[in-house]
Amino acid sequence: MKNPSIKRNTIANYIGQMYVMVIGIVVTPLYLDNLGAEAYGLVGFFALLQAWMNLLDIGLTPTLGRQIAHARGKENGFDEFRKLLKSFELIFFGLAFLAIFGVYFASDWLASNWINAQQLAVEVMVYCITLMGVMIGMRWFAGLYRSGINGLEDQVWLNIANIVLISLKFVGALALLIFVSADIRHFFEYQLVIGLIELLVVMTRFYTKLPASKIPIPIISFHLDSVKAVAPFALGIAYSTGMWIIVSQADKLVLSGVLTLAEFGYFSLVILISGAILALTSPISSAVQPRMTYLLSNGREADMLTLYRGGTQLVTWVTMSVSIMVALFSEPLMYAWTGNKEVAAWSKKILFWFALGNGALAIIAFQYYLQVAHGKLKLHVYGSTISAIIDVPIVIYIALNYGAIGAGIAWFVLRVLWGLFWTPIVHYRFAPGLHWKWLFNDVLVIVLVVALTALIMQYLYPTNIVLSRPEIFAVLIAMGGMVLAISCLSSSFIRGKLQNILKRRYAKFKN
Repeated sequence: MKNPSIKRNTIANYIGQMYVMVIGIVVTPLYLDNLGAEAYGLVGFFALLQAWMNLLDIGLTPTLGRQIAHARGKENGFDEFRKLLKSFELIFFGLAFLAIFGVYFASDWLASNWINAQQLAVEVMVYCITLMGVMIGMRWFAGLYRSGINGLEDQVWLNIANIVLISLKFVGALALLIFVSADIRHFFEYQLVIGLIELLVVMTRFYTKLPASKIPIPIISFHLDSVKAVAPFALGIAYSTGMWIIVSQADKLVLSGVLTLAEFGYFSLVILISGAILALTSPISSAVQPRMTYLLSNGREADMLTLYRGGTQLVTWVTMSVSIMVALFSEPLMYAWTGNKEVAAWSKKILFWFALGNGALAIIAFQYYLQVAHGKLKLHVYGSTISAIIDVPIVIYIALNYGAIGAGIAWFVLRVLWGLFWTPIVHYRFAPGLHWKWLFNDVLVIVLVVALTALIMQYLYPTNIVLSRPEIFAVLIAMGGMVLAISCLSSSFIRGKLQNILKRRYAKFKN
């Protein structure tokens, strides 16, 4: 099977991701205006509920993506893969059934005893939470097929489909709120319909692109041997993912019960912006991680490590440029985005810490991709356990006693300390002799140049001039572009690419 262009996939991933981010930036404040703070807080609660329900995924989605990438490097690899796929589909059906009815039976308690609403009626919240359960079940299946498409490196199509589906989800829902009904129940009903369309589209594409098996496999079947073969890997991911969900969502779960629903709506905006920083790494990791697995399956470890280091530099450059700029300009950014000075003032210090924490997290995550490429997650399981034991009590205590700002500070400090402690252990196991070159050349040099450039931009920001919201956006985008342009030269990987481009153009000009 011919390998798709990793460069083409990365570009497609960035176009798709940028579109999602732009749509979110444009539409979310309009959701807040049309739904109101409390109803939008319910949308934020849906995101939180979905994150916690991912505990039931038990590692199947990433395992499928990894196995299809592995099958591409093996002769007759797709015969065994199809057995695994059919088995996973049956497991997912049972999990979806469990999720839907679990949320249904818990909906009344959540609406009456956990969510701190002041205006929304309990019966309205019960109905919406019930719909959330159905959507979670469908999105699990869609995620399974998306992972398969990604493993096939059919990422150009996947991003085109994402653009269309995201447009329907965001722009279509906004049109519903403005022209038809601003009732939160109708909003979730509409999202349910789009979720069903999404499931059908990605499932059809996945099966269309999946290479045929040379042996007949029943449409509905379960193959215990195939599941047992990947069970250690899947359970390793499931356990570590579960630990990570607990670590990353514990403070948000506590705050969903401590903050009023309106304040939780504001907090959801902070999480959306800081989460967009992590989303910037997705196009790179989606393109790099399957190729790392493929290279290792072909015995090309040196090429895999070169790709690993180059990917780290790209992620560090992009995410730290964005996260530091967002942190330094959190208040004007939130005001320019929402047009709400109350939201901007409430969230500025909280966004500062969550933005920096997610920037650090994006870099730390690369050691996980290295372990996935090797298909050995035992060390990751140990790390996840240690992290959960340390982090969870701390973040719960701080969230309960110091609120959202305390949770933000804890998030940043714990991410940095964990990266400094755990990453060298992973590198010693899977890439001996790499760590210090990776840390200083691929990470710290870039971070320092980005931070210095961003601080200069903060000094140059026109604080003595009253700017309109579009003008604030224009200034921040221009400054962010300057930070990216200047700091890119600190990356040896990017410098090498630029030198190659200049050499090719010079050769063409000379000829």
